[in-house]
Amino acid sequence: MKNYKEKRPLPLCLIDVQKYGNYANIYNEKQLCYLKVTIVPYRQRKKATICFNCSGYFHSARNCQMRPRCIKCNGQHTTRECSIKETITDSTCINCGETGHLAAWKGCKALPTIKKPADRQTGKTYAQAATNKSKKDEKRRKKAQKRALTRLTT
Repeated sequence: MKNYKEKRPLPLCLIDVQKYGNYANIYNEKQLCYLKVTIVPYRQRKKATICFNCSGYFHSARNCQMRPRCIKCNGQHTTRECSIKETITDSTCINCGETGHLAAWKGCKALPTIKKPADRQTGKTYAQAATNKSKKDEKRRKKAQKRALTRLTT
């Protein structure tokens, strides 16, 4: 990992540990190869990543295939190429339409939060779990239709 502005390496290291045996004991380590270390669990982001090419979510500018969109003026160019060079005092977000912030602001209402994956049903395949859900939905729909018919007939 590198410092974005200074382009020099950060004193950080990401280690992937397999959950085997006493893997949780790694947090007790204070020294590694004669270096003083502090080991902390990985902190996952709570908000989605934003693309600085199109201002969309869940991807980065490096992988973006969409047309560029400027976050300052909503033009069909990248923000780097924008003719507005001074600080914008009355900014408008191109994602939510509110004034007072730009699209890259982390507090924007349009910025989606990352949800936890649904709990897995042990002992069932994806197809089995999906058919169970669809059967339950079908039963609910039939009950709702019956209720609606009884209301119409009475």
